[in-house]
Amino acid sequence: MSNDSRKDRTKLQLRDAMIQLLGEKSFDQISTTELVKLAKVSRSSFYTHYQDKYDMIEAYQRRLFETIQYVFEKNNGNIHATMLETFEFLKGNQIYAALLSENGSKEIHQLMLQKLKELIQSSFFPQSKHLKLGKLGEIYATTYYANAIFGTTQSWIRRKQKETPTQIANLLVELIN
Repeated sequence: MSNDSRKDRTKLQLRDAMIQLLGEKSFDQISTTELVKLAKVSRSSFYTHYQDKYDMIEAYQRRLFETIQYVFEKNNGNIHATMLETFEFLKGNQIYAALLSENGSKEIHQLMLQKLKELIQSSFFPQSKHLKLGKLGEIYATTYYANAIFGTTQSWIRRKQKETPTQIANLLVELIN
């Protein structure tokens, strides 16, 4: 077996263990010891790839933010298309859903809310010229929408994604409108 495939397998085992543990407890309660035990890899293998659990999720966090930013920009203010594509991405990538869940890292939650505010500000408000909110109104509106989207996403994840991405996107757009 090549080193690359062994390396990839180890990372997949660690990812899957992190998903499982986040389903049971908060990120802050997860130790490296239980992560490697569940993943069935040695501590040295873990530390060959990552400095710590925060380092492990940093790459996932970066990809999540890049993907969500791409989806917002690509859909150019179309909130339904944006939400649908985002929920489809989360449905197909359980590590990202786990990190956004209530058990995920609080740092990721705060960064995601800030990123959502920025994306809503740049993607949706320029399209909504009929809204006469003013600068102060936009500040509160972006906070409101970001929290609504994030909270709905966490509820969907908590419910084990029972609704399809289409159903949850439709519901969210209906609630926002």
